[in-house]
Amino acid sequence: MKPNIIGIIGGILGFVSLALPWWTMSFSSSIFGQNFSIDASAYLYQVTALGQSATLGSEYWYGWVALILVLVGSILGIAGSAIANKRRGLLAAGGVLALVGVIVFPLAFQMNMSSALGNTDVPAGMGLFGSGSTEYLGATLTYSTYLTFGFWIALVGAILMLAASTRKLPVAVSQLAPPPPQL
Repeated sequence: MKPNIIGIIGGILGFVSLALPWWTMSFSSSIFGQNFSIDASAYLYQVTALGQSATLGSEYWYGWVALILVLVGSILGIAGSAIANKRRGLLAAGGVLALVGVIVFPLAFQMNMSSALGNTDVPAGMGLFGSGSTEYLGATLTYSTYLTFGFWIALVGAILMLAASTRKLPVAVSQLAPPPPQL
């Protein structure tokens, strides 16, 4: 029996997305004639900025939930693509789990950003997607925020697993009924 290549690709994309950042914030400014820029990236399990990384704790629950959902979804997608029994069910379950992880992350991230930024001088437009400039300590900061590679690759992987679950299984020639006898 042939494996479902689309489901395998979807599962692999899910795994790849776990190693990539899901959200990025870029700052640039000019202070005392010196230009600088900083990128901060949020992975599902850590945040990196200025070459430093910090593992995130329970306040970042949605990253961990998305990580587990995409991981389990990818495993089910690959397993469902490789076996014959219950192929459609495993692929559909894998695609749905990965899709739920892709939905949970941005929704909870935006809610967390909104509540965290509500108590600061940071512009309210800074969230999942945003750009603009603000004054901070006498300097003008230009920023942009966006969902990045990991998020989009996980979304494509989930869609591929769901699409693979709708593919009809090829019927082996030996399973076909013999032709009727000719008279």
